[in-house]
Amino acid sequence: MAWDQDLEVLSPVGRPMSEQMAEGPRRQALDGFDPVYRDIVDYIVRCTHRIWEEKNAGLCRTHYGAECVMHTLAGPTTGIETVTQNTVAAVTSYADRVVLAEDVIWSEDAPGVFYSSHRISSRSTHFGDEPLVGAATMRGTGATTIADCKVVANRIVEEWLVRDNSRALWQVGAEPSEVAAAVAALDREGDQTRHDWRKAAIAETRSMGNVDIDPGHPAFACARMLCRAFVEDLYGEAAQQLSPAAEVRWPSNRHGFGRGYWIGCLTQIAAVLHDRAWRCEHVAARPLPRGDIAVALRWSLTGWHRGTGVWGEPSGRELYLLAASHYRLRDGCIVEDVTVFDEVAVLRQIAGGLGA
Repeated sequence: MAWDQDLEVLSPVGRPMSEQMAEGPRRQALDGFDPVYRDIVDYIVRCTHRIWEEKNAGLCRTHYGAECVMHTLAGPTTGIETVTQNTVAAVTSYADRVVLAEDVIWSEDAPGVFYSSHRISSRSTHFGDEPLVGAATMRGTGATTIADCKVVANRIVEEWLVRDNSRALWQVGAEPSEVAAAVAALDREGDQTRHDWRKAAIAETRSMGNVDIDPGHPAFACARMLCRAFVEDLYGEAAQQLSPAAEVRWPSNRHGFGRGYWIGCLTQIAAVLHDRAWRCEHVAARPLPRGDIAVALRWSLTGWHRGTGVWGEPSGRELYLLAASHYRLRDGCIVEDVTVFDEVAVLRQIAGGLGA
């Protein structure tokens, strides 16, 4: 499908919540979806609201496939009951969680097969004790999350979830490196074949090419920008794709403006990872108000941790990073870059976790 088809399916950007949650007739063909959902954006925003803010965790059983696969940097999980119980556990610790849709960037990759990239800003209070984080602090916390979902007939059949967990931990007084080290110690116990997914993901990033992107698609230049930076080390040339005053939001409170700040975010990672491989895994784009364009790009990066820098002394381990980036384009330039990955999971690998 064309990236700008179904123009009546609107982004959440610039729309009040009352409008987003208003009920009404279908605006898009959604075969097999519950009647309450008006289009794919409404499905993502509304079912997230029903599950997380209305606390109806059991709706996971009607909105996820029986054998759905959830991909995170903590490892994949499979099955509808796992999703449901993980949701209940999260509500236990953060019962007042509010999840606000910053954007939903979607595509229809085949007839009836939708792909959505949902950027969420969450707010909550740390109500519950957690084994690795500690006792409930009653502090407010929140983080940016991007959830990429493959959706067929009202069911999420596969999801890629990335969250800025470092920022969330700092807000409740926990040190990300200490939490990562504690989890890594648990990883080294028991059957190590449970971590084979990480080796497979590294091999896939190194051996598989980038997803095909039509040169006329808005995501083409964004993917080329990251490739020029991470693969070719041409950071200045890559940054020309950004507006000189672009807003940059990366994990762990990296929030600044301009091409130099963006280059700093990338080189912090590139400087410590040697023999890097980068792969673009999926793209989508949608029109935004006032002529802007939203682009979603899911990507992976691997490299050998041999440089001293942002993640401490080199561990010598090959690291795997799964990330998602949302860009706002205006007149062909990127004016906003929101990139999310789980830096705690990266520190967990450095500490010897998630297998060889």
